[in-house]
Amino acid sequence: MAFPPTPEPPDARPAERGADLSAVPAFLRNRAGASATSTRVVRDDAPAPVELPDVANLPMLGIAPRRLVLIAASVVLAWLVISFGRQVAEASAASSRADDLRAANASLAQEVSAMERELTTIQEQRYIVQAARAFRLGTASEIPFALEANAPPLPADAPGSAAVQLGADAPASPLARWLDVLFGSGG
Repeated sequence: MAFPPTPEPPDARPAERGADLSAVPAFLRNRAGASATSTRVVRDDAPAPVELPDVANLPMLGIAPRRLVLIAASVVLAWLVISFGRQVAEASAASSRADDLRAANASLAQEVSAMERELTTIQEQRYIVQAARAFRLGTASEIPFALEANAPPLPADAPGSAAVQLGADAPASPLARWLDVLFGSGG
């Protein structure tokens, strides 16, 4: 038992009336054309049929070739920037390492020159004689002596000190020295 097709409204068939469809996208044109030729059978005792959409009429989801090129170019550009940045970081690290090595070399050169001066000094005869006196190997006319580690300091007027030399000024207190520095000598 087939029922006659239901009539479509007149404006649902633009292709049959000669309408210009060039401005309408292709997937919409196909839908309009398909609805004009499709027929529906309606039964009273059966549920309404479910129409499945045509896959060809659905819009395509995907990435355009232009976008693929842009994505690839941005990935290559990012890789170049990262590799260049890594090279710059390595160059600056090598430069700082070279600066550290130059400073260490300068320090070692100073140390070597100080050791060479010390070697020259300890090879002189007067140093050898003085070092021999520490082991009591001096001449027969020398009298060895040593100060004890806990010996008290010499007084200011001890023989040979600056206070008893001719023309030496009398030692002043630290306060008097500061006052002379700040305000000038008072007399």
